[in-house]
Amino acid sequence: MRQFIWVIVGLGLVILITVTAFELAYWQKIYPPIMVGGVVVGNLTPDQASQKLAQQLIARPLLLKWQGTQWTIFPSQIGLEYDSSQSAKQAYLAGRQGSIWTTTQVKLRAFGQPLTIDPVFSWNENQLVAATASISAQINIPARESEVQLDGKAVIVLPGENGQAIDERDLRQKIKVAITALSADPIDIPVTDIQPKLTAGQAEEMRQRGEKLLNKKLVLVLEQNRWTIDTDQIFSWMDASGWNRTYIEDWVNQLILAVDRPAQNALFKYVGEGKVEAFQPARDGLTVKKDELVNSIATNLDKLPDQESLEVDIPVARSKPQVATAEVNDLGIKELIGRGESDYSGSIANRIFNLKKAAAYMNGVLIAPGEVFSFNKYVGDISTEGGYKQAYVIKGGKTILGDGGGVCQVSTTMFRAALNVGLPIVERTAHAYRVHYYEQDSGPGYDATIFTPSTDFKFKNDTSAYILIQTKLDEPHKKLAFEFYGTSDGRQVSLTKPKVWDVAAPPPDLYTDDPTLPPGTVKQIDWKAWGAKASFDYKVTRNGEVLQSRTFYSSYRPWQAVYLRGPVL
Repeated sequence: MRQFIWVIVGLGLVILITVTAFELAYWQKIYPPIMVGGVVVGNLTPDQASQKLAQQLIARPLLLKWQGTQWTIFPSQIGLEYDSSQSAKQAYLAGRQGSIWTTTQVKLRAFGQPLTIDPVFSWNENQLVAATASISAQINIPARESEVQLDGKAVIVLPGENGQAIDERDLRQKIKVAITALSADPIDIPVTDIQPKLTAGQAEEMRQRGEKLLNKKLVLVLEQNRWTIDTDQIFSWMDASGWNRTYIEDWVNQLILAVDRPAQNALFKYVGEGKVEAFQPARDGLTVKKDELVNSIATNLDKLPDQESLEVDIPVARSKPQVATAEVNDLGIKELIGRGESDYSGSIANRIFNLKKAAAYMNGVLIAPGEVFSFNKYVGDISTEGGYKQAYVIKGGKTILGDGGGVCQVSTTMFRAALNVGLPIVERTAHAYRVHYYEQDSGPGYDATIFTPSTDFKFKNDTSAYILIQTKLDEPHKKLAFEFYGTSDGRQVSLTKPKVWDVAAPPPDLYTDDPTLPPGTVKQIDWKAWGAKASFDYKVTRNGEVLQSRTFYSSYRPWQAVYLRGPVL
């Protein structure tokens, strides 16, 4: 027994001497099994290890790959830096801190496998997210859900398609591992498939819903304005649960930009000679009640399968102006009583100049009760001497360059405004042939030509108050409008769609040699138009009394295209 005790004591002394010798050998040094990111730092002091690591821990560009394509993220892009001093300190503390079991394991590895610890490094997390996001933008493809669309007259369902997306969290983890291991190997970008949310059955249910909504429309109404939501738009809002409210809200947000307005105080300055300067009618301020409108649209869309169309009033909050129109004039001008509009898209520069000039002469004109308005009275001298430019006009059975081309766009717009107000038309003449400008936003027949001094356009103010004419130009959309202000007396206007008959094809194109043109040059000076006869009915009533009832007729002759060509040598 005594012998066994001495063996134990002896063994303990050997271990103590060995441990003491090991610790003395590595006093102020890193234990021999330690490596930092593959760099051997064992048997070095922390300062020596720090110097060695500063030379070998160099941030490298990171290579990322996917399906044969590579991307590079440079250390400067993500603020990547290794800390050699802290890395050396961590290496020194390995085996010197922690539990006895942990420190003993480290020391015992000096006689076996080396121990690799991670280097200490830093990066900018936000910059790393930005760098990986730019790669994601090139790889990610969202899953496409099944869509209901209109193909001609048939409702079809476009099948959904799988998408793909980078697992950015996994990618950043892989990048961290590569940085830790000082690896120069390309990093495989983890890309996962994304499945559409809608099943084939849900898509078929949407198609059946679409069948019930075919050719249906929802019309939003506010004051004189109307916005039509047609079948294509309705289909784009459909989803498996009903209606995608986010899409509807996005559409309503765009509508709000066109509707919301601050309250406008009235401004009125009478300058004599039957004209007003700086007129501005009082208007309520409007703010669309967004949530209420979105709910109303969704609710009425559910009702639409049982209706041909539905009208929905746009809910708004109103704010009153501080100064009303009635407070700044004594002419009875209180409100907008009607407007007319035409489209001049495609007009040449001189034509636009002339219509703007003629419209400006009409702006601010006052028409007294009982007065007959004459267009020619206000339009001025339609000539180059009067400030107008040359543009195409109809004269002598031909379309030629003449003074004031485009003025008839103004008289046509005025004609439409007078009709919409419900005023008696005293004189109106249709054009000799159909002018495409006037049918870009209207059927044939809603036009009025003038030719000073013989051909005029006239209407009468048969209301009890003055009528003020205001010109409105929407240059981005190439629209001309006239707004009539006065006092509404409750009259109602009915205008039918035009009837068209005796349609005649234009004659063959006519080519005429012009020796002033270079050889082989062809220049079009007249455009073909189909001939036709057209009419529409105009009826104005007030409290059951018929104030106006007449039919406007137009007879347009067919017109041939005319070309000038240079002589062939």
